[in-house]
Amino acid sequence: MPPLNRWISALTLTPGALCGAVTQAAPVPPVAVPTAPAVTDFSTLFNEAFFLKLGFSFMVGLAVGYALKIAFKLALVMIGVILIGIFALQYAGIAHINWSGMEGQYDTWASWLSVNGAAFLDFIGHNLSNSASFIAGLALGLKI
Repeated sequence: MPPLNRWISALTLTPGALCGAVTQAAPVPPVAVPTAPAVTDFSTLFNEAFFLKLGFSFMVGLAVGYALKIAFKLALVMIGVILIGIFALQYAGIAHINWSGMEGQYDTWASWLSVNGAAFLDFIGHNLSNSASFIAGLALGLKI
């Protein structure tokens, strides 16, 4: 028998073979569907006792983190709109952009940000009484 005929004969079913198997099967008990975890209610988490235990450094970190989160989002949107406008003006032939000069300005701004960012981290490490609490508040402020 050629190999193809062997496969076909192995795949043929007798009439009623599938129906008999389905009707004679035992009933399957329903499977419990896992439920989604409960949504955290922040009003019960962030009450007065919570903030009194963490201290001033945590509260300052929380405020700074939340402000930075909003500021970063606004800055990214504004930078995106400005860059799209510059690309559109250059594409239309209205403006000519000196990209190598813009690269030099970007490098200057990035080095300024690096120096001032290091000064900010130095301020956090040396001048706040509880810098670990500040960092925790900052992380939570960026998360919220």
